[in-house]
Amino acid sequence: MKIANIVTSNKVDVTDDINVVKDLDDIIEGIPTLVTSYAWVSKNYDDYEIYDKKLAEDLFWTFARTERRDIFASDVESFVTLANKKLIEDIDYIFIDLVQFHPTTIKKIVRKILSIKDKIAFKHKDMVYIYGDKLIFGVDLDLVRYMGLNVEGIENKIKSRCSVFLENDEIFIEYKDNMERLDHSVKYIPYLYAIKNE
Repeated sequence: MKIANIVTSNKVDVTDDINVVKDLDDIIEGIPTLVTSYAWVSKNYDDYEIYDKKLAEDLFWTFARTERRDIFASDVESFVTLANKKLIEDIDYIFIDLVQFHPTTIKKIVRKILSIKDKIAFKHKDMVYIYGDKLIFGVDLDLVRYMGLNVEGIENKIKSRCSVFLENDEIFIEYKDNMERLDHSVKYIPYLYAIKNE
């Protein structure tokens, strides 16, 4: 899945999830787009501000590498970070706090998790993150242990109810660039896996 477009005639070093094209006609609609050409912007936008890189909703610009190499590199990196952050803006995170939440609230959350059709889970250290329906649920296995519950039993139930259960840190290699741009927030790994494998 592509998360953004970059329109450029220059070579640009980005990850595979960025759609790099030479012409604006070749972009994927509905995702953020960066046009790298001051000449194009000045020709097509009369009232642009040179310091405002946003031309419209999801349309940004920067100088071409041949126009301003230093600004080009910096703006491309900023744009890719923005595209990654935009990717997760509709995802809600719910930490299941077994100590603070009322038992009725916990039951509602469990019912919601069970109602999600294709769940993807990721275990990192003593946390399990479950993704589905634009929601990520966090389960702290240390807290489960503290509450006197069977950690292995709960982990096995999560595994059996999920379509995919990721648990080795080797998965970080696949999402390394995304993680850097998302402030190393590992809770998004099941979501990134879901969009990459849809």
